Amino acid sequence: AASVLLESPTGSGKTVMGLAIARYMQAVYGYKVGWVAMRRNLLTQAAAENERRGFDVDLTTISMFEKRPPHVDMLVVDEAQHDAAMSMANLHCQIRPQAVLGLTATPFRSDRIRLCFDKVIKDCGIHQLIQDGYLSRYHHYTMPKYTPEAVARFYLADRQRWGKTLMFFHQQQQCDECLALLQTAGVRADVVTSKTNRQRQLDEFAAGRTDVLINMNVLTEGFDCPTLRTVFCRPSGKSCTIQMGGRVFRQHAAEPIKQIVQCRETRHPFSKTAAPDQQFVWTGTAWRTLSVNPQIDAMTELSRKLIARSQVDLPKLVAAHRPRTNPWRRSTQND
Repeated sequence: AASVLLESPTGSGKTVMGLAIARYMQAVYGYKVGWVAMRRNLLTQAAAENERRGFDVDLTTISMFEKRPPHVDMLVVDEAQHDAAMSMANLHCQIRPQAVLGLTATPFRSDRIRLCFDKVIKDCGIHQLIQDGYLSRYHHYTMPKYTPEAVARFYLADRQRWGKTLMFFHQQQQCDECLALLQTAGVRADVVTSKTNRQRQLDEFAAGRTDVLINMNVLTEGFDCPTLRTVFCRPSGKSCTIQMGGRVFRQHAAEPIKQIVQCRETRHPFSKTAAPDQQFVWTGTAWRTLSVNPQIDAMTELSRKLIARSQVDLPKLVAAHRPRTNPWRRSTQND
């Protein structure tokens, strides 16, 4: 196949898989490899991972918006759900690579334009990777309404519970409103946009000098922070919800349980994608768990075992009418 799409969740190692395939193609076929992405930080991460992991791929990084891209034999498309965009069509026409490898966690687009790859390789999904220990386990929280005031109120009411937090909103005004509420309460928060110094903001967050990052959509891709504990996901459909929630599943020893917070009005609760360890819902005064109480579960199991071992005498009336022959005995010709 000349083009292959590799579908794998956020945090499962798509960049490493892509680099491993690129190294093989370069070693065996002598391909010149280009790595293309929509955001510069994705290109920086790929180059850094190439060096850190020792793949030593001779890699040419290419912006999706490059007007005169260099010629390469193999093109690796990071976040390949953008491959149907006009800018990517222009790149394909100019480069005309012999092989194309697409990497994505969400192989569908809101405009319903189909991605065209000869072959699609699917992984086992977020739920299975959590069960197998490759991604972090998580708790799911459901709040009534999703507004800047509500999100700020829930966060400020229990800052220790949420830890390092990422918040998503639909509009810039909502981001700014939430930022003002948090900063007034003394929270070290920042809004990330396409115009801010994103790398500095991410470095401050990773170093623990910022507690909360707020954005609309820019951090749905290329945001890698294993110490992130909580994501507040704005109401959205399946694709965007998986992109937002997927930020939190990278493993870290200090954060064994991650958290996703959504509202009742969302079109796609994350629990439809992967089963949480526990589910919590806001009752108006406190968070209440929807999961089975482990103590009650243990008592129920013990009761079942005790009942199974108990000797029970039938009532005399029932015993008197018991059949004297075994109803399950196979009949013979002499019966």
